[in-house]
Amino acid sequence: MQTIPGLGPICSCRLRATIGDIRRFKTPKDFPAYYGLVPRSIATGHNEKKGKITHRGDKTMRSLMVQGAGCVVIMATKGTLGSKQLTKWILKKQKEKMPWGKLVCAVAAKLLRIARAVLISNKPYNPKIAGVAKSSLPKGI
Repeated sequence: MQTIPGLGPICSCRLRATIGDIRRFKTPKDFPAYYGLVPRSIATGHNEKKGKITHRGDKTMRSLMVQGAGCVVIMATKGTLGSKQLTKWILKKQKEKMPWGKLVCAVAAKLLRIARAVLISNKPYNPKIAGVAKSSLPKGI
């Protein structure tokens, strides 16, 4: 898990200690929601807006993930991030003028989804396919 960008030894140890069984998170979005890194949904009638993040779950783990995601965003803008797909996604969000705080929270949620995939598959982190939709991968991966 420490090979995932943004997750160092402290973050990965705390992540493993707080989640318990990873299989209890049925969908990839449930894992970031457990730490409060998904936007609050504000729905009235026909209008649905996304609000601030929910701030539920472990506050320390959420702050560690946000700090790690900030480092990943900086590495992506400098071009030193190893994952080409993740860099491409971050640069696309920056071109869309996404504010820094929203971008960092989105990257933190993406890193948690990547960590969930690594823990469920029991395979090491592969930067070439991280951030690629599972349906677009060739069979056997």
